[in-house]
Amino acid sequence: MFGTNTMPIDLTPEDRTKANDVYGHWGQSIDSYEQSVQVSAFSSKFDAFLAGQHTLTADEMAGFELFNGKGNCNSCHVDGRGTTLKPNQHDTSSAATVNPLFTCFGSANEGLPLNPRNAFYYQTTPDSFGFTGNPYGFGYRDLGLGTFLRSGFGSGPNPNSTWTQFAPSVDGQMQVSSARNVAMTPPQCPSTEAGLTPYFQKELFHNGYMKSLKQLVHFYNTRDKFAFPVTSGHCPSGTIEKVNCWPMPEVKQNLDMTTGNLGLTDKEEDQIVSFLQALTDGFTRPYPNIDTFTGTCMTCNPATDPNCSPSRQGNGILIPTPPLPPCASVICNVPPLPSQPIP
Repeated sequence: MFGTNTMPIDLTPEDRTKANDVYGHWGQSIDSYEQSVQVSAFSSKFDAFLAGQHTLTADEMAGFELFNGKGNCNSCHVDGRGTTLKPNQHDTSSAATVNPLFTCFGSANEGLPLNPRNAFYYQTTPDSFGFTGNPYGFGYRDLGLGTFLRSGFGSGPNPNSTWTQFAPSVDGQMQVSSARNVAMTPPQCPSTEAGLTPYFQKELFHNGYMKSLKQLVHFYNTRDKFAFPVTSGHCPSGTIEKVNCWPMPEVKQNLDMTTGNLGLTDKEEDQIVSFLQALTDGFTRPYPNIDTFTGTCMTCNPATDPNCSPSRQGNGILIPTPPLPPCASVICNVPPLPSQPIP
C-alpha cells in the first residue's frame, strides 16, 4: 500500500489485534449507516415531484430538463430518464425507477486541476508514529482508478490482477458520486453559495477544488472554452480563475469530452443549480440529525468583497501552485505505463 511496507505503523501484536477489531466494526458501522434513512431518505422535493405530490418551480423544472438535455448531466448522474441532447427534444416517458440514485456507479476524468491547498501535498515528514503520509510532496499525481488497478501508492490492493491491464485506459478517473444532497447544509447555514446570507462552505469534486455548485456547473459548461496551460493560482492577467480561466487538468489522459463546452447560458447554469438544490432530503419529512452542526457559518459582504459570489467563491484563499517536480516514478512509472507520460 505504501511502497513495500503493508504495515507502515509499527504496533505490538496486541495493539494490532485491537486495531483490526476496531476496523472491522468501523466497516460494519458504515455498511449499516449507508442502508439507513440517514443516507437513503428519498425525502427531497424532487422525490415529492416524482410521486405527484409537489410541483417544481419554473427554474427547477427548467434545470431538470437541462440536467437531462443540454447539460448532459444524467449521462453519469443517472436519474432514470433518457438523455435529450437535441434542441426542443423532450422526454415524456415515466422514470425508470421510483427512487433514482443519480449515479452510474462508474468513473470519469473531468479534468480537474491539481489543488495546491490539498493538505496531502504537505504531509512529507513523519508524524508522531513515524508515518509519512506523502513522501513525494508535489511529485504526487492522483491517477484515481488507474492507481487502484496498479495497486499503487496510497491505494488498497487490486483484488483481481486481470484488471491491471486496463489501468492506462482509466488513469485520472474518479468515482461518479450521487448528485443527491450535494446542496445539503445545516439549517443555520441555508446555502452552499456565497452571498448575502450565511452559507456552508463545501469542497466539491474529489480534491475540493470547486467551492460552489455554480462553479461546478460552470466548469462542466466552460472547461474547454476557457482552458489555459497554467496551474491553479497562475491564471493570466485579465482573467479570473474559475470564471474565465480554468487551469490545466492534473491528469490529461482519458478526459470526459461529453462536457467542457456545453453552450449553457449563465441563467441556464443557475437553473441547473436550482434543480440540484431540489435533490436535498428533508422536504417531505425532517432529515435525521440535520441540526447537529456546531460550527460557524461563512459570511461575506458582496459590497466589499469581490469574491462574495458563487462564481468567485473561495478565490480569496487561492494560493499559487509551486513549480511542480516530475511525477514520482513510484506513481507514474508503474506498469502498465500511462498511455502518455504524465509530467
